Amino acid sequence: MAEDGKVYLNVLKKIEEIIQIDQLYAGDKLPSERDLAERLQASRSSVREALRALELLDLIETRKGEGTFIQEPGSYRLAEILASFFLKDEQARQDVTETRRIIEIEAVRLGCKRASEGQLASLRRLIIESRTSWSKGVVPVEEDYLFHKTLMECSHNNLMLNIWRPLVEYSKIVLRDSLAREGRTDDSIIEHQKIYEAMLARDEEMVIHTLKCHLKNSQF
Repeated sequence: MAEDGKVYLNVLKKIEEIIQIDQLYAGDKLPSERDLAERLQASRSSVREALRALELLDLIETRKGEGTFIQEPGSYRLAEILASFFLKDEQARQDVTETRRIIEIEAVRLGCKRASEGQLASLRRLIIESRTSWSKGVVPVEEDYLFHKTLMECSHNNLMLNIWRPLVEYSKIVLRDSLAREGRTDDSIIEHQKIYEAMLARDEEMVIHTLKCHLKNSQF
């Protein structure tokens, strides 16, 4: 394998092949750095660089004294890092808003059928916590975020949740500005209540309508 500044990209592809060939899954240990270098006929420095890239993506975890293990899919840190840059661009922010809207609407459509009693109870609890925070003069940014995250979880579709999360986590400052508008926090809590009631009734048409209105009113 030719050594150059980009060789680790080829090593990344080869590591993926090894994971498939060896039938490794989340929680399984990867071959050692030395073994990977031998199997890939690459330098240990290139293998090390490739492993660092995988660790940035949260796809592997290095445990001191134990080795390197495959991670459960979850946070996709690279997507979150990129999102923080995208949100500096006006067109990108519009794209994020539009994509979020599409994902959340489809999530609540599924959630009407799949939401557990525990998840519905969590939605209700977060509305109560929002009211409590706001009564103390604290803008309920975190409660708002968690309400929408719970809506996503009601879909029981982890891929949709993992796509949605970086779109929203890095726009909390925009959310805070939106809720800070005069009367907006009170209106937002009322809208959350309507969304919850529609979810509780398993009324797909109503929950989609109320969510669309809420997302439109939340734009800043």
